[in-house]
Amino acid sequence: IVEYLQSNGSKVLPVQPEATTNSSAKIETIESEPVESNEVQPVEENLGAETPTPLPATDVKAIGQTLLDVVSEKTGYPADMLELDMDMEADLGIDSIKRVEILGALQEMYPDLPQANPEQLGELRTLGQIVEYLQSNASKVIPVQPEATTNSSAEMETIESEPVESNEVQPVEESLPLETPTPLTPLPAIDVKAIGQTLLDVVSEKTGYPAEMLELDMDMEADLGIDSIKRVEILSALQEMSPNLPQANPEQLGELRTLGQIVEYLQQQTATTEKKKFQQQPSSEQLDLDHNIPRCLVKLKTLPEPDSLDFALPDKHIVLLTDDGSLTTSKLAQSLTDRDWKVVVLSFPQSLIAEQPPLPKGVSRIVLNDLSEEHLKQQLAAITANYGSVAAFIHLNPAIVTQPNHGIRFLDLEKALLKQVFFIAKHLKPSLNQAARQGRSCFMTVARLDGAFGLAQNVNFGAIGAGLFGLTKTLNLEWESVFCRGIDLSPDLNAEGSAQYIMAELHDPNHYITEVGYSSLGRVTLSTEPSI
Repeated sequence: IVEYLQSNGSKVLPVQPEATTNSSAKIETIESEPVESNEVQPVEENLGAETPTPLPATDVKAIGQTLLDVVSEKTGYPADMLELDMDMEADLGIDSIKRVEILGALQEMYPDLPQANPEQLGELRTLGQIVEYLQSNASKVIPVQPEATTNSSAEMETIESEPVESNEVQPVEESLPLETPTPLTPLPAIDVKAIGQTLLDVVSEKTGYPAEMLELDMDMEADLGIDSIKRVEILSALQEMSPNLPQANPEQLGELRTLGQIVEYLQQQTATTEKKKFQQQPSSEQLDLDHNIPRCLVKLKTLPEPDSLDFALPDKHIVLLTDDGSLTTSKLAQSLTDRDWKVVVLSFPQSLIAEQPPLPKGVSRIVLNDLSEEHLKQQLAAITANYGSVAAFIHLNPAIVTQPNHGIRFLDLEKALLKQVFFIAKHLKPSLNQAARQGRSCFMTVARLDGAFGLAQNVNFGAIGAGLFGLTKTLNLEWESVFCRGIDLSPDLNAEGSAQYIMAELHDPNHYITEVGYSSLGRVTLSTEPSI
């Protein structure tokens, strides 16, 4: 009954009072003998009511196309191949976490959209159902505009009288005192120790399990049956109870398995975002600022095997592959041509890389005669004119292993190669970004450190090659539509295995990972954790 009254009560619109009008008043001044008077001049006031500004309406019809664009950005699928009747999980491989990310991005673009209910969201199967869901919810939010009340302007009619001497009363200007700034009140500190118990209480409420039987080391999915959607609900409820908690990253949240890991994650996030709170001081006093910068440790993080996104290069586009002088170039070129992709190999001058391995049938080789930027620019233009625009670029850096007693080496060979890759990125920017508008384009660099970004500590290598990862990660931020990835392959890997790993990373649909290493440790990437 209460729910019925609430739902019907919300439909009753308030009745606005009728507009009131003030009739015009006529004030007559009767002729009189000349007298000295202090006459206050009448002031005409326009009492017309302001017209309320209507709330911005959400363009619901455009949501469908915008949703397709967001899905394309988040999944890597070309927007022109997406349709609203596609099943998100079966056709596009969109899991619950990715679904929440897509809705979050859509609501950032349309702030007026109603907040999606995670539980209802989990029941939607197709992109079209999401649009219908948002349409049905948006139609329930109807702003009611108040009626305007108008006041007619008062007419004032003055009958001529004899001239009189008048002294106008000058208005007195009042100076308002300036407001004293109110000191900032520091936010209450986060009681991190209490988060664990609060989390157990929330899980108990959301799942129905008694709180006393819950433990932090329980696996959310295996022990408690908590899926991705329920996980988001639990975190949302926890953040409502503790507003000062940091916002959880959906991607990182999906990797947490136990309740205890959620607590540890929130503790780490809190430690990196906490700042010393201070009250606002007068400008004449020196502020006591805390310049402490959190220090984090870098560690290796094991990754599962990548998913595989089957895609084709845009029409009349090619793969440009640099030659590292090893059979890896031959094997990778063969793997690319097996996909019916047109491949062109760019070889550096033999003063840098002496060997030029044989290439598969149908693969062309272009050799640079010198290392000048102008010559490189000319050769890239010739490749585009003769073979097609570049949609995918893969740089293979040669393995340069030094003796253990030589220490860290900064080799001129690696400096020259790294400089060439920077030039190539500069001149391929238009081609790769244009190709990204037609499908998937790629920029990949392959280094040969130790397969663990230098953290394996089992081989000496040139340090300059690590600059490839800095370049690739920077381009990943600047070229949002281009798939960018840096790979570190152990020098111990053979040519065939190296080519397989590169092809696997080339087809990975995950845009969030920008660097991957392969060695005896498996597939790894870098992560950080606050130091104690």
